[in-house]
Amino acid sequence: MQYQHTSIWRHLFRMPFKLGWVDAGGVSTRYLEAGPPDAPALVLLHGTAGSLENFCANYAEYAKHFRVIGIDMLGCGWTDKPAFDYQIKDYAAHVGAVMDALALRQAAVVGVSLGSWVGAWLALESPGRVTKLVMVAPAGIVTDPVAEQKFAEGVRQRRSQAAAAPSWESVAAAMKGLVLDPESLMDELVALRLDIYSDPRMKEAMPRLLAFTLGGQALSLEQWRSLRLPIQVFAAVDAPNMFLGNARAIAETAPHAELFEIKGCDHWAQYEQPETFNKASIAFLLNP
Repeated sequence: MQYQHTSIWRHLFRMPFKLGWVDAGGVSTRYLEAGPPDAPALVLLHGTAGSLENFCANYAEYAKHFRVIGIDMLGCGWTDKPAFDYQIKDYAAHVGAVMDALALRQAAVVGVSLGSWVGAWLALESPGRVTKLVMVAPAGIVTDPVAEQKFAEGVRQRRSQAAAAPSWESVAAAMKGLVLDPESLMDELVALRLDIYSDPRMKEAMPRLLAFTLGGQALSLEQWRSLRLPIQVFAAVDAPNMFLGNARAIAETAPHAELFEIKGCDHWAQYEQPETFNKASIAFLLNP
């Protein structure tokens, strides 16, 4: 008998893992950890106003090779929501504080959208701390200012509406644009995001989470060229949008970047095409 039911738990139930909170520079931060404690560290960074569950389809494979740690980034998920506007440098400083709290001198980073931008910023500000960077739906480079502004306005509208009046419909509408096939988005992820956005703190926190979308923080071409670490950039070729242009531009600009074209997905390659994504990213991360 075959069935199509998918869930976060079905991705995680075969492996040991720890779900907890750590004090990261005074910010109580939720994290998931799996894999051998003495293996090379790998930190997973989700996208705008997301949570560590966005990598549910990746933990088990990564844990075969790495000490893998997914976090709810600053203000996101069930992590604390301090009262100031979060810029990219603040997200990156928080990731660094999590690494300090978990005694990680350095780590590879896999980032989706905002998470990829934060990973690049951390690598720029703390050379050597990020050993390798995998970028999915990459942000932090401006290839089309008009498209960038339009996308940012859309993100602010959808996320703000979802936090101001959280409902299944508003949250699902904010999330279904992340995938090429809306039917592939499991109800469990929508339900979890609805719980997060229904947190009374989130209505006030959402504008802070989105402050970075107001512009002026992208890395310059000189900064992209100065990144010396190996970078793998996933290009979702079936989604011809700003992020596909970003992926190609980063691959052409950063000196040690390589492009991986992936089909059958949009913003969430790690979720929609986990087998292809896991295999390609693990091969890159393990390559000396």
